[in-house]
Amino acid sequence: MKKDRRPQESQSPIEVLRIQRTELSQVEFAVKCGIPLRTYQRWVSGQTEAKLTPPQWKALMMLLDIQSIEDIPDDFAEADESA
Repeated sequence: MKKDRRPQESQSPIEVLRIQRTELSQVEFAVKCGIPLRTYQRWVSGQTEAKLTPPQWKALMMLLDIQSIEDIPDDFAEADESA
């Protein structure tokens, strides 16, 4: 289940953190956060804005070992370098 562990040309801040701080695939990460995989993938691609529930925030912060709100990315999607 770890096939998608490395991003495919993704510079999504949340993907970078997932890869750097966990050994989880996108599927495993999404499940542990209580987020449907396709929803997580839409957030990462920028198709939709991330809107997490408090339990999802807690799980995400624990999995990524985020200690401070300042360490949370402002946006989960890739930065638009064309702007």
